[in-house]
Amino acid sequence: MALILESAEDTMTLGAMLAEAMKDSPVRSLYLFAGLGGGKTTLTRGFVRALPGSESAEVASPSFTLCNVYPTCPAVLHADLYRLPEGTSLMEEMDELMEDGDPLLLLEWPERLPETLYARERLDLHLIPCEDSNPEHLDNSEKSWKSRRLAVIDATGECARQLLRELMPRLENRFPSDKT
Repeated sequence: MALILESAEDTMTLGAMLAEAMKDSPVRSLYLFAGLGGGKTTLTRGFVRALPGSESAEVASPSFTLCNVYPTCPAVLHADLYRLPEGTSLMEEMDELMEDGDPLLLLEWPERLPETLYARERLDLHLIPCEDSNPEHLDNSEKSWKSRRLAVIDATGECARQLLRELMPRLENRFPSDKT
């Protein structure tokens, strides 16, 4: 499924719609694929704000902390593998956090994870700058109105495919789709 996001606000709205769909679902993982400044944290901000308890959560990029946990219901584990040093045990720490209360996982730069460790049930979201956009402006609220993204959502696993099938009409109603 491919959607066109016209602004950072659209990106946050997509995040909120995904959170609503995933919060009571067996699908607990959303992998975010995008370049630097591509909208991953903006999407996460919308995702977290859609969940109960978000008023206590300050969403920030986990680029330097590697992992943030937001006190929402369910909790959100927001991890970034971009700067993950080799040999780091972050995956073990994430596994422990995932077992504690069944949080939702939003994983930035999942391509740095061996595919053998990928969740069996997950949504993959690719945020791709459109040709007429300047990638440096995708998350700059003053300039984001000039920037567009193509959001491509794929599902892995039967539960994730079912979740996406159920969510598709709402997404298509809210966002223009890319038919190409």
